[in-house]
Amino acid sequence: MDLTKQYQPLKEGPMKYSAKVVSSVLFVSQLERSVNFYCDVFGCEQAIREEGAALLLDPGGFQVYLIAQGSGAAHYPTGVGPRLLMWATDSMEGLEHFEQVLKDRTDHTYKHSTGGVTFVEVRDPDGIRVVIAYPDPEQMPRSVLDLRLYL
Repeated sequence: MDLTKQYQPLKEGPMKYSAKVVSSVLFVSQLERSVNFYCDVFGCEQAIREEGAALLLDPGGFQVYLIAQGSGAAHYPTGVGPRLLMWATDSMEGLEHFEQVLKDRTDHTYKHSTGGVTFVEVRDPDGIRVVIAYPDPEQMPRSVLDLRLYL
């Protein structure tokens, strides 16, 4: 069976319906530590809290589901699947604010620019890569792929 035919567009031109990414699910070792990180750094609010899980909403409405796996859970840094969580801000002042907030939490921040976009990168308490970019894609559509995405 040729699977490439199965995933071909049904028609040319604009799609009648669309969908957008609205949530991310992160498996974490210590729920409270991760809730604090995302709330403190990104201004998320906890919308739901259950045993071993929380739903956070960022100020723009993006949802971050945190699911506790315990401190002995294995990390999967290679292979297929999500590699990082990327955020964007609409001003250089905003990027500098987030960079400082992250530097106050850890000295392992990394800042670089590619294709006119500046990125600040850090790892959350479980080592998940978190990147903040300026300008956001609505202000400046991307023209190149940042090589650090391949790490």
